Amino acid sequence: MRNKIIIGLLGLSTITAGVLNYELREKVKLLKVEISEKNNENKQIEIKHQDLGKELSRVKNDKVSIENKTKDIERTNQYLIELFNGFNGITYEQLNLIPSNIHGSAFPHNQLHYELIGGLGLPSSQNLWFYESYISSLNFERKVPNWVCQRIGIQDFKEKIADRKHCNFNNNTIQVPNHFKQENKDYWGSGWSKGHMVPAGDNIKSQESMCQTFLLNSNIVPQDLNNNQNFWYRLESFCKNQLINRFKSVTIISGPVYHHPNLIEQLDEDQLKSRPKYSKQTQKKFVKYEVIGDRNIAVPNYLFKIILVEPKDANDDDDDKSNKQQQQQQQQQQPYLVGSFLIPNEPISSDAVLTDYEVPLHEIEVKTGLQFFKKLNPQTDIQSLCDSNPINCIMITEKELLPRLIGFCRSTRDINDLKNEYKHINWDDNLTNLLNSKSLEINQIEDLKNQERILKNQEKLLKKQEEQSKK
Repeated sequence: MRNKIIIGLLGLSTITAGVLNYELREKVKLLKVEISEKNNENKQIEIKHQDLGKELSRVKNDKVSIENKTKDIERTNQYLIELFNGFNGITYEQLNLIPSNIHGSAFPHNQLHYELIGGLGLPSSQNLWFYESYISSLNFERKVPNWVCQRIGIQDFKEKIADRKHCNFNNNTIQVPNHFKQENKDYWGSGWSKGHMVPAGDNIKSQESMCQTFLLNSNIVPQDLNNNQNFWYRLESFCKNQLINRFKSVTIISGPVYHHPNLIEQLDEDQLKSRPKYSKQTQKKFVKYEVIGDRNIAVPNYLFKIILVEPKDANDDDDDKSNKQQQQQQQQQQPYLVGSFLIPNEPISSDAVLTDYEVPLHEIEVKTGLQFFKKLNPQTDIQSLCDSNPINCIMITEKELLPRLIGFCRSTRDINDLKNEYKHINWDDNLTNLLNSKSLEINQIEDLKNQERILKNQEKLLKKQEEQSKK
């Protein structure tokens, strides 16, 4: 019995132990699963930590990169401001002191400026200044413009508002330091006239625009008077009276030329013997030009005028849309026409024609250091103005010029000189009547001046007699 009880207890213990072992094994399994899950979670956390570390490192690098770019932008801005100060003759800070746009601007501010810059490109960037009807590049050393660019069309001459009697030559160019400015007295007694690069007569639709053409440093160079009043004026008239009627627009760039070797000296025997070793030089070439006035205004040896014309658009009144589109496509393919002329700054013969002074555009570039129409392809976008049609380069005649020359006369002597100089021309009734009318006007003015002179002398005499009587 006792044995049976013992055996029963042992069996019960064995069963209990088996149950306990099973429970322990299950708990171990659960713990292993939990440990595995915790390990996986820890790995995910480590991966996230690594990703956050990488992100933090990237952010730090981006911050450094942004800081460096910001510094580069600041340095670039400062450099551009310095370039601006050098190009425009006035500091960036001083722009705020400019009272009004009548003085022009260092920045482009109208459609003309943007079209010339974006469509054609400017010849250079030295001391640029933007006026209502033109852009000018100023040369402080020579105290004249390097070049002046304008664009005219038929719409610019529909209404006359401006009158040149309200304008006068002046040096109100606030961007030019005082010691670089031209003065009117520099021309007194020099024998040279004040030559407009952009004509005042091209700006009849705005008084402000017209008066801006009288700014000495921006638009005026010393020019031979005969050249100014005759050939140069005929060329200006050719642009505004003929070309604008044939083409959509006429862009004109004018300026002085100095770098044209005009003095050659042959080396003498002593100079030939004293030449450096291996030298084969037998002559010396010099560029010589005159300066006038106390400010030494540089007188150009030549003047250049470059004319670029844009073909007219297709007929906007055409009702046939397909035909209109075809015309527009053909029009888009038409190149600009360019004529480039190099004109001596001296009297020009009365029988001279414009093509006598036509030169390749490249020749003017070499002589001036300027680059014209940089945005255009010279092979596909440009053709010769004169070669395309001879009529494109025929200016007005001297006879057609005479009414203007009569208007220039200020004395009886001027009238007589004009008649003698142009006696080879057939003076018709209209010209003769115009000349007689001008002569009468001058005689009346001279009579008035003589009467004023007599009255002043009589006043002085009476005053002198009164003083003597008091004594």
